[in-house]
Amino acid sequence: MKKIVLISSSIILSLILVESLLRFIGIQPWSYIESENPIIFESDSLLGWKAKEGSYLINVSNNTNKKTLMTFGKRGNRLNEYKIEKFDNPAILFIGGSFTQGWGVNDEETFVSKIQNDYKNYSIYNFGQGGFGGVQSLIMLQKEINRIKNTKLVIHGFIEHHEYRNVARSSWLEVLSKYSRHGYSKIPKIPYATLDEENNLRINSPIGYLHLPLRENSSIITLIEKVYMKQITRKRKKIQKLATKKIILNMHEVSKKNNSKFLLVILDWSNQFSNEEYKKFFANKKINYVDCKISLNKETLVPGDYHPNAKGHTMYKECIDNFIKDNKLLF
Repeated sequence: MKKIVLISSSIILSLILVESLLRFIGIQPWSYIESENPIIFESDSLLGWKAKEGSYLINVSNNTNKKTLMTFGKRGNRLNEYKIEKFDNPAILFIGGSFTQGWGVNDEETFVSKIQNDYKNYSIYNFGQGGFGGVQSLIMLQKEINRIKNTKLVIHGFIEHHEYRNVARSSWLEVLSKYSRHGYSKIPKIPYATLDEENNLRINSPIGYLHLPLRENSSIITLIEKVYMKQITRKRKKIQKLATKKIILNMHEVSKKNNSKFLLVILDWSNQFSNEEYKKFFANKKINYVDCKISLNKETLVPGDYHPNAKGHTMYKECIDNFIKDNKLLF
């Protein structure tokens, strides 16, 4: 009996010492980024999540009290100031992440809404979703282009971070879990891409970050989660660029199959070498693209947040609009 007590005491003491050491070196128990925003995303078995129908006043940053009006339709699409859908008109479909959705600006301030003002004879659908990568955008496109039969043009808003999201890198899954109380009904899961032995694209069911009991009380548990997630996702970094190219090529082919033109819009990219590599790929595959990057600074960013403000969206709108007209994509 004494031996059992001694062994148990030694284990408990060791755990206490390891826990104390981890906290001392900066590894803290798991904590969520809290938010008072309403739940605006609902779970989706294919996409992971999508926006929930309704109008919401959103506090974009905890550092400011400014609220933004965001209105969503029944299929998760961001509505513009007209708040209506006209199915008889020829359509333009936008897909992408939060830059395309217009996180941080009001309904009428998104570049998609501003484009609607120049194309009143078209029904414009904004299926951009906060946090989406290319895999989710591809799935959304496949669903919606079959429903909206008169689609003439598909526009994909592309940013550098989509590479991480497309293969569900551990760091991205961790961020989604950390921010899961920012409008999500559940811990977000994300569908992701892998490549088979012949480098064919494979889309996998949504997965999320590992959640173990006592994670909010123990640095040891938090470290175990982090090490485990990095281990099971470690090979994904090597394929993220090729997988992303294949996802974009799929978008192009889906659009073409449905008698629609496809345009990729580069909205944000910091790695110039990587950016040029993608441009060569687009040119080789005859994929329409336009580089609409802007300088994201205090003049063009939402205060306290890394998303473009109304001025930034106006700059995006002008760039996209000019390319459409110069290349006669709708004429």
